[in-house]
Amino acid sequence: MFKWPIVTLCTALTFVVVLAFRENTAYTLVAVALLGVVMLAASWSWEHFVVYVVLFLIGIGMEILMVHVGVWSYLRPSYFGVPLWIPFIWSNAGLFVIELKEVVDARLQKMA
Repeated sequence: MFKWPIVTLCTALTFVVVLAFRENTAYTLVAVALLGVVMLAASWSWEHFVVYVVLFLIGIGMEILMVHVGVWSYLRPSYFGVPLWIPFIWSNAGLFVIELKEVVDARLQKMA
């Protein structure tokens, strides 16, 4: 399966991008969103798309809530105290977990 290396690489690059561009919200937003598009393209299914969107919405909702109640804060918030790229981090991580589960399931089936 060729999608696993692409999704894994994009997941690693997501964190590299955040570290590299953390001073520039626009660059971070565009780069992390593009990595999410590549991840979705590599592992395309409607189920993955729905999970991506749901995690995006839940992620931004929880981030806004946690910032609002004072659990944490960001140095460079955009809207509602949260950088715009944060929901893409949640969604990209979710796709990685889905792909990881599929790889582990496939390996376990081969062992059985």
